[in-house]
Amino acid sequence: MNPTSELFNFRTAGTALLVAAIVFMIGAFVADYFRLPIPTQPLEKLQRIANDRAGWTAQAILFPVVYLATAVLFALIAAKLPNARGLASAAALLVAVGFLCWLVISIDRLQLGAKAAELVRTYDPAAPPEVMVNFSWLFWANTLCILAALALMGAALALAGVLPTLGWVVMGTAVASALIATLIWRDWPPFMSYVIVLVLAVGLARVGHSG
Repeated sequence: MNPTSELFNFRTAGTALLVAAIVFMIGAFVADYFRLPIPTQPLEKLQRIANDRAGWTAQAILFPVVYLATAVLFALIAAKLPNARGLASAAALLVAVGFLCWLVISIDRLQLGAKAAELVRTYDPAAPPEVMVNFSWLFWANTLCILAALALMGAALALAGVLPTLGWVVMGTAVASALIATLIWRDWPPFMSYVIVLVLAVGLARVGHSG
């Protein structure tokens, strides 16, 4: 059994991760643009963005903030795992890389939000602007970094005996998700990764509880 202070640290980290996951979910659903059906035509895309400037700005800010917070929390967890520090540190580093990838995407989204209304006003059907089609490689870099980080952190927590069962479940789910995203769906909603974070967070927040 871990000392009470260590349990408190893991529980605190789990609670913080839980908050981060909830904030990420808010960011994923706050913008009208991402509500089904997601627009496919440039003009409709621009109109959705222009008509929901607050929601569009919120998602562009919340995503990188949560990625950064997750990287910090993973680094703090790594410091408490002497037996699996390498895996956990690699997980923290991968989330940090994912944060940098999404930061570029968010900056572009903020710029798009600022000029969306003008692009609608001057829209030319004969020469429609490209909307939300840039940085696909950064999207995939972020996606794979986050899923790989979750797989490594799950394995680290399992090997360290903190989450001996749930850690492996998290690892397996993250690996399966990466395969589904790349080989089957050819897409991966970012909030799906944070569903896995949510599971991990609940497990950490309950470290030391019986049952």
